Amino acid sequence: MLKGVIFDLDGVLLKFNLDSKKIKEEIISFFVENGLEKGMFTPKDTFSSIKEGVKEYFLGKGKEEEWIDDLLKKGEEIAVKHEIEAAKTTDLLPDVKEVLMTLRAKGLKLAVFTYNNSEAAKIALEKTGIIDYFDVILARDNVPKPKPNPEHLKVVLQSMDINPEEAVVVGDTEMDIKPCKALGVKVVSVTTGIRTEEELKKYEPDFIISGLKKLPALIESKL
Repeated sequence: MLKGVIFDLDGVLLKFNLDSKKIKEEIISFFVENGLEKGMFTPKDTFSSIKEGVKEYFLGKGKEEEWIDDLLKKGEEIAVKHEIEAAKTTDLLPDVKEVLMTLRAKGLKLAVFTYNNSEAAKIALEKTGIIDYFDVILARDNVPKPKPNPEHLKVVLQSMDINPEEAVVVGDTEMDIKPCKALGVKVVSVTTGIRTEEELKKYEPDFIISGLKKLPALIESKL
Protein backbone atom coordinates (compact mmCIF):
# COMPACT_ATOMS: atom_id res chain seq x y z
CA MET A 1 0.00 0.00 0.00
CA LEU A 2 1.36 3.41 -1.01
CA LYS A 3 2.06 5.69 1.95
CA GLY A 4 4.43 8.34 0.62
CA VAL A 5 5.47 10.29 -2.48
CA ILE A 6 9.03 11.61 -2.73
CA PHE A 7 9.76 14.42 -5.19
CA ASP A 8 12.89 15.73 -6.80
CA LEU A 9 12.82 19.54 -6.85
CA ASP A 10 14.19 21.23 -9.98
CA GLY A 11 12.46 20.01 -13.15
CA VAL A 12 9.68 18.27 -11.22
CA LEU A 13 8.12 20.80 -8.83
CA LEU A 14 10.01 23.96 -9.71
CA LYS A 15 11.94 25.52 -12.55
CA PHE A 16 15.23 26.96 -11.32
CA ASN A 17 16.79 29.62 -13.52
CA LEU A 18 20.10 27.84 -13.14
CA ASP A 19 22.83 27.51 -15.76
CA SER A 20 24.31 24.17 -14.65
CA LYS A 21 26.80 24.14 -17.53
CA LYS A 22 28.23 27.51 -16.51
CA ILE A 23 28.43 26.50 -12.84
CA LYS A 24 30.25 23.25 -13.65
CA GLU A 25 32.69 25.12 -15.91
CA GLU A 26 33.45 27.52 -13.05
CA ILE A 27 33.94 24.68 -10.57
CA ILE A 28 36.12 22.64 -12.94
CA SER A 29 38.26 25.74 -13.65
CA PHE A 30 38.67 26.26 -9.90
CA PHE A 31 39.90 22.68 -9.45
CA VAL A 32 42.28 23.01 -12.43
CA GLU A 33 43.69 26.22 -10.91
CA ASN A 34 44.45 24.15 -7.81
CA GLY A 35 46.28 21.36 -9.61
CA LEU A 36 43.69 19.13 -11.31
CA GLU A 37 44.76 17.86 -14.71
CA LYS A 38 43.02 19.86 -17.42
CA GLY A 39 40.43 18.01 -19.51
CA MET A 40 39.56 15.34 -16.93
CA PHE A 41 35.99 16.60 -16.58
CA THR A 42 33.43 18.46 -18.68
CA PRO A 43 30.07 20.10 -17.83
CA LYS A 44 28.39 16.91 -19.10
CA ASP A 45 29.65 15.10 -15.97
CA THR A 46 27.44 15.17 -12.87
CA PHE A 47 28.44 17.27 -9.85
CA SER A 48 28.78 14.11 -7.76
CA SER A 49 31.07 12.36 -10.27
CA ILE A 50 33.24 15.49 -10.59
CA LYS A 51 33.71 15.69 -6.81
CA GLU A 52 34.41 11.97 -6.48
CA GLY A 53 36.89 12.12 -9.37
CA VAL A 54 38.68 15.16 -7.95
CA LYS A 55 39.08 13.43 -4.57
CA GLU A 56 40.41 10.27 -6.20
CA TYR A 57 42.84 12.29 -8.38
CA PHE A 58 44.36 14.24 -5.50
CA LEU A 59 44.55 11.17 -3.24
CA GLY A 60 46.55 9.56 -6.03
CA LYS A 61 48.85 12.59 -6.04
CA GLY A 62 49.53 12.14 -2.33
CA LYS A 63 47.52 15.12 -1.09
CA GLU A 64 46.24 14.94 2.48
CA GLU A 65 42.54 14.31 2.96
CA GLU A 66 42.14 17.51 4.96
CA TRP A 67 43.53 19.54 2.03
CA ILE A 68 41.25 17.72 -0.43
CA ASP A 69 38.16 18.18 1.75
CA ASP A 70 38.89 21.90 2.05
CA LEU A 71 39.24 22.16 -1.74
CA LEU A 72 35.96 20.31 -2.31
CA LYS A 73 34.24 22.56 0.25
CA LYS A 74 35.36 25.65 -1.67
CA GLY A 75 34.11 24.10 -4.90
CA GLU A 76 30.80 23.37 -3.19
CA GLU A 77 30.54 27.02 -2.12
CA ILE A 78 30.65 28.08 -5.78
CA ALA A 79 27.63 25.88 -6.53
CA VAL A 80 25.76 27.00 -3.41
CA LYS A 81 26.19 30.69 -4.29
CA HIS A 82 24.63 30.15 -7.74
CA GLU A 83 21.85 27.89 -6.41
CA ILE A 84 20.77 30.42 -3.76
CA GLU A 85 20.58 33.20 -6.35
CA ALA A 86 18.55 30.96 -8.69
CA ALA A 87 16.19 29.98 -5.85
CA LYS A 88 15.16 33.61 -5.42
CA THR A 89 13.69 33.71 -8.93
CA THR A 90 12.37 30.15 -9.26
CA ASP A 91 8.85 29.38 -10.47
CA LEU A 92 6.34 26.58 -9.93
CA LEU A 93 5.89 24.18 -12.81
CA PRO A 94 2.30 23.68 -14.06
CA ASP A 95 -0.29 22.00 -11.80
CA VAL A 96 2.12 21.46 -8.88
CA LYS A 97 0.03 23.00 -6.10
CA GLU A 98 -3.13 21.22 -7.24
CA VAL A 99 -1.35 17.86 -7.38
CA LEU A 100 0.18 18.32 -3.91
CA MET A 101 -3.25 19.21 -2.50
CA THR A 102 -4.77 16.11 -4.12
CA LEU A 103 -2.08 13.80 -2.74
CA ARG A 104 -2.37 15.34 0.72
CA ALA A 105 -6.14 14.79 0.61
CA LYS A 106 -5.45 11.09 0.01
CA GLY A 107 -3.52 10.99 3.30
CA LEU A 108 -0.13 10.48 1.66
CA LYS A 109 3.10 11.69 3.25
CA LEU A 110 5.14 13.96 0.95
CA ALA A 111 8.88 14.59 0.82
CA VAL A 112 11.50 16.47 -1.18
CA PHE A 113 14.69 14.64 -2.16
CA THR A 114 17.00 17.10 -3.91
CA TYR A 115 20.60 17.50 -5.01
CA ASN A 116 20.19 21.23 -4.44
CA ASN A 117 21.63 22.63 -1.21
CA SER A 118 19.27 23.00 1.76
CA GLU A 119 19.27 26.82 1.89
CA ALA A 120 18.36 27.14 -1.79
CA ALA A 121 15.67 24.46 -1.44
CA LYS A 122 14.11 26.26 1.53
CA ILE A 123 14.16 29.65 -0.23
CA ALA A 124 12.58 28.20 -3.38
CA LEU A 125 9.88 26.23 -1.55
CA GLU A 126 8.96 29.24 0.60
CA LYS A 127 8.93 31.63 -2.36
CA THR A 128 6.56 29.39 -4.32
CA GLY A 129 4.31 28.75 -1.31
CA ILE A 130 4.53 24.96 -1.19
CA ILE A 131 6.92 24.28 1.69
CA ASP A 132 4.12 23.39 4.13
CA TYR A 133 2.96 20.46 1.98
CA PHE A 134 6.06 18.45 2.85
CA ASP A 135 6.74 16.28 5.88
CA VAL A 136 10.42 15.83 5.01
CA ILE A 137 12.89 17.96 2.99
CA LEU A 138 16.38 16.51 2.57
CA ALA A 139 18.99 18.22 0.39
CA ARG A 140 22.50 17.08 -0.51
CA ASP A 141 24.10 18.78 2.52
CA ASN A 142 21.63 17.09 4.91
CA VAL A 143 23.02 13.60 4.20
CA PRO A 144 26.54 12.10 4.20
CA LYS A 145 26.13 10.59 0.71
CA PRO A 146 23.75 12.47 -1.62
CA LYS A 147 22.03 10.99 -4.66
CA PRO A 148 22.62 9.15 -6.90
CA ASN A 149 23.99 7.27 -3.86
CA PRO A 150 21.04 5.27 -2.47
CA GLU A 151 21.91 6.38 1.09
CA HIS A 152 20.19 9.71 0.39
CA LEU A 153 16.90 8.00 -0.46
CA LYS A 154 17.31 5.57 2.46
CA VAL A 155 17.51 8.52 4.89
CA VAL A 156 14.39 10.06 3.30
CA LEU A 157 12.45 6.80 3.77
CA GLN A 158 13.62 6.51 7.38
CA SER A 159 12.62 10.12 8.08
CA MET A 160 9.15 9.45 6.61
CA ASP A 161 8.92 6.21 8.61
CA ILE A 162 7.91 4.19 5.55
CA ASN A 163 9.36 1.14 3.79
CA PRO A 164 10.70 1.11 0.19
CA GLU A 165 7.64 -0.75 -1.11
CA GLU A 166 5.35 1.90 0.43
CA ALA A 167 6.90 4.79 -1.51
CA VAL A 168 7.16 6.19 -5.01
CA VAL A 169 9.79 8.68 -6.21
CA VAL A 170 9.00 11.30 -8.85
CA GLY A 171 12.07 12.63 -10.66
CA ASP A 172 13.37 13.92 -13.97
CA THR A 173 16.82 12.32 -14.33
CA GLU A 174 18.81 9.15 -13.84
CA MET A 175 19.97 10.56 -10.47
CA ASP A 176 16.45 9.84 -9.22
CA ILE A 177 16.08 6.48 -10.97
CA LYS A 178 19.36 4.85 -9.86
CA PRO A 179 18.81 4.99 -6.08
CA CYS A 180 15.25 3.68 -6.57
CA LYS A 181 16.55 0.67 -8.48
CA ALA A 182 19.07 0.00 -5.71
CA LEU A 183 16.44 0.09 -2.93
CA GLY A 184 13.42 -1.40 -4.72
CA VAL A 185 11.39 1.83 -4.76
CA LYS A 186 8.96 2.53 -7.60
CA VAL A 187 9.97 5.54 -9.70
CA VAL A 188 7.95 7.82 -11.98
CA SER A 189 9.96 9.95 -14.41
CA VAL A 190 8.58 13.23 -15.75
CA THR A 191 9.69 14.90 -18.97
CA THR A 192 9.38 18.45 -17.57
CA GLY A 193 13.06 18.52 -16.62
CA ILE A 194 16.35 18.12 -18.47
CA ARG A 195 15.83 14.61 -19.91
CA THR A 196 13.65 13.58 -22.83
CA GLU A 197 11.42 10.51 -22.76
CA GLU A 198 13.94 8.61 -24.92
CA GLU A 199 16.81 9.52 -22.59
CA LEU A 200 14.83 8.46 -19.52
CA LYS A 201 13.82 5.11 -21.06
CA LYS A 202 17.48 4.03 -21.06
CA TYR A 203 17.38 3.93 -17.24
CA GLU A 204 14.11 1.94 -17.12
CA PRO A 205 11.90 3.90 -14.73
CA ASP A 206 8.64 2.16 -13.79
CA PHE A 207 6.57 4.89 -15.43
CA ILE A 208 7.10 8.00 -17.58
CA ILE A 209 4.63 10.89 -17.63
CA SER A 210 4.63 14.18 -19.52
CA GLY A 211 3.66 16.30 -16.54
CA LEU A 212 2.77 16.21 -12.85
CA LYS A 213 -0.94 16.58 -13.63
CA LYS A 214 -0.98 12.90 -14.65
CA LEU A 215 0.46 11.70 -11.33
CA PRO A 216 -2.71 11.36 -9.19
CA ALA A 217 -4.45 9.21 -11.82
CA LEU A 218 -1.34 7.07 -12.22
CA ILE A 219 -1.15 6.54 -8.45
CA GLU A 220 -4.86 5.70 -8.32
CA SER A 221 -4.69 3.11 -11.12
CA LYS A 222 -1.18 1.63 -10.86
CA LEU A 223 0.12 2.20 -7.34
